[in-house]
Amino acid sequence: MSMRKQMAGRGMWAAILVGALVSVAPRAAMTQASPAATAIDRALAASQWREAVRLLDGALAVTPRDATRLQQRGRAHRELEEFPKALADYTQAIAVDRRFAAAYGGRAIVQQRMGNGNAAFADIDSARALGMNDPQLDLVEGIGYMMNDDGAKAWARFDKYVRAVPDAAQGWFLRGRAAGMAGREADAEKDFTAAIDRRMAGPEVFSLRAMARVALGNTSGACADLAEAAKLGDKAAAATVAKNCR
Repeated sequence: MSMRKQMAGRGMWAAILVGALVSVAPRAAMTQASPAATAIDRALAASQWREAVRLLDGALAVTPRDATRLQQRGRAHRELEEFPKALADYTQAIAVDRRFAAAYGGRAIVQQRMGNGNAAFADIDSARALGMNDPQLDLVEGIGYMMNDDGAKAWARFDKYVRAVPDAAQGWFLRGRAAGMAGREADAEKDFTAAIDRRMAGPEVFSLRAMARVALGNTSGACADLAEAAKLGDKAAAATVAKNCR
């Protein structure tokens, strides 16, 4: 079996998407800004999600129709990967304020994580229609297209994201993945390199650049990438190095 075939069946896809989605977060609603930060806002700013949920539970017991606090609790539940609870909070926030763009954006992420692709696309469209121009919507939409095996549309969204946020490693990584889906291995290699230069975490980016390099006939470069992936804990990469790289 060729090195490329061995690597192609390695099952990295779900882990790649999960990692990207976990990191995505729509920016806070403008209504959250205040001269003096509350305990809730401090917990959110410090990414203390469990404490934020506790404080928001108390606040919402007093004012259950506070759309901003519902959106914030939805964000906290999402970060804790409590997706049904996050979905419920975002939906309640939207019921209170149908023009709450950040709630649509946050719900889009949750819908995608729960496998509701069409609902995620609908929420992205709603957020944009309400004036939300956050580049992270492009990131989330691009991942949706990848999950639908539409590399061309995914690449277009990731390209827009990369142009808006050029220092974000995950944008380059995902654009490289979309380029690879479209058979553009040279572009994929360049984008994976850009992600590595921006300190993309984990072994996947090295493994995927190795796949691109195998397709381009750069076996020595592929072996170097697989060796790096192995150092970062990728056992399948280590096995491929042992079998194919001398």
